Amino acid sequence: MNQIIAILIQIIFVLIIAPFASGLVRFFKARLQGRKGASPFLPYITLATLLRKEMVISETTSWIFRVVPFVVLSSVIFLSAVIPLIFSGISNVFMSDFLVIAGILSIGSIFLVLGGLDAGSAFGGMGSSREMTISALLEPVIIMIFATVSFVTKEFTIDGMLTSPTVFAPYLILTIIALILVALAENARYPVDNPDTHLELTMVHEAMLLEYSGKYLALLEYASSIKLVVFSLLIANFIFPLTLVGASSWGIGGLVIGLCLSLIKIIIAMFTLAFLESILVKMRFYRMSEYFSIAFVVAFLGMVIALLTNIAGIIVQYHSLFAIFSVICVAILFGRVRLKAILRYYAVSSLALAGVAWGLIPLVPEAEKINLWLFAIFTIITKVWAVPYVINRSSHAKKSLTNLPSFLRPGKSYFLAIIILIATYFILENISITGLEKWNALIYASVALIVLGIAMMIIKRNVFSQIVGLLVIENGIAVFVLATIGSLPIVIEFGVFAVAVATAYILSILSAQIGELYGSIDTEDLCELTE
Repeated sequence: MNQIIAILIQIIFVLIIAPFASGLVRFFKARLQGRKGASPFLPYITLATLLRKEMVISETTSWIFRVVPFVVLSSVIFLSAVIPLIFSGISNVFMSDFLVIAGILSIGSIFLVLGGLDAGSAFGGMGSSREMTISALLEPVIIMIFATVSFVTKEFTIDGMLTSPTVFAPYLILTIIALILVALAENARYPVDNPDTHLELTMVHEAMLLEYSGKYLALLEYASSIKLVVFSLLIANFIFPLTLVGASSWGIGGLVIGLCLSLIKIIIAMFTLAFLESILVKMRFYRMSEYFSIAFVVAFLGMVIALLTNIAGIIVQYHSLFAIFSVICVAILFGRVRLKAILRYYAVSSLALAGVAWGLIPLVPEAEKINLWLFAIFTIITKVWAVPYVINRSSHAKKSLTNLPSFLRPGKSYFLAIIILIATYFILENISITGLEKWNALIYASVALIVLGIAMMIIKRNVFSQIVGLLVIENGIAVFVLATIGSLPIVIEFGVFAVAVATAYILSILSAQIGELYGSIDTEDLCELTE
């Protein structure tokens, strides 16, 4: 009996809170952008208004068009009933199986696509074709994510996964990151889609809803809000599984605590989503494959690490993993010619550098842990956000600065990067540094980053790309410091990061001024100034 009541409470909570969650995202986005913003309770009024409006339905539509809103809404309500969002142990084995969950998600998407096609409008068909493309790229990643968690927890149901003591093992962090990427795409959020757009050519999800109005549109908008809440709570529960309340043994106190914790998780998730949407831009559709490739690679790496840890018994050194990932990002950066792409990969490489510091925390004395935490935080603030922002803003005034030519074509640039990585490996393989044997991966990453940065400054013809090359060298030096010293005093760390930001700022302004004065920042053209 308690389980049935728990299911009903969970469904009612999700149904009530869903419009508020959508309103929170818009409210937080407005605040982050310096606007007052509408009340987070506005979606309730919007839904009530739509329910009172008359529906305009095309004569070319069939019964499918009328069934779609009810099927889509029913599918997300079913998900809110069988997935442990507030209570654990609320569903049987069949309904909570991750393959069943993936199937229910697919049913909702397929019917929504059919609804977009049924009206026969051009934009509906365009949105439907895009949605099917995204779904085809998304479904394998979803299966891989839950298959990895299932393998680790030895459970096939979402309920069993969340109640397993190994659900948030450290090596599952990549899997959870992949789940976040999937959730953004599944809910039509940035950078995959813009839920607030009114430009038909950029629509994906909204294009399929253009022919709907009145009550049908209200049901579809309501379903989107419910799905957002379901995914937000699901991800939060994977990160904090102990916040779930047992469905068979809950009391009034446990119920109140569970509801309060769920509300807090929703607020935090909506603020995080609003923050991401304030700093991200929508990707062009032809570049969606890059996004889903990243999600697939992250999920695949998470699966490989889980397999190695559980089957082969290999202890994964996370600092080594992040260090190698940082090097890979810089190697990919080699063949890029657009400034935004170069800055994006530099930011990801710097984020991996913060991961190196995070991975070293369990391996250092207690007194040095706080310094590594601060190193990771300062790295994220300065190198992941501040430095790319400064360089991008400095080059924004001159559009020609957005393309950074190279002396080598992209294919040859990648080949050179691979040669550098291989040569660095074989050279360091024959060199043994006393006392640093266990940090071989960090030493390799530091030397590789320094050499790649130097090579980038040589082969790139643009001043801005040479600035990025200099910053890559600085990242290599930072990795070497982590490998040899472990951490630095707080004052020195703060000074180093301040110098990095100031250097990027000064060099970016200087480069922009050179471009405005001489009409070019191509180093080959600027060489003529010395003659």
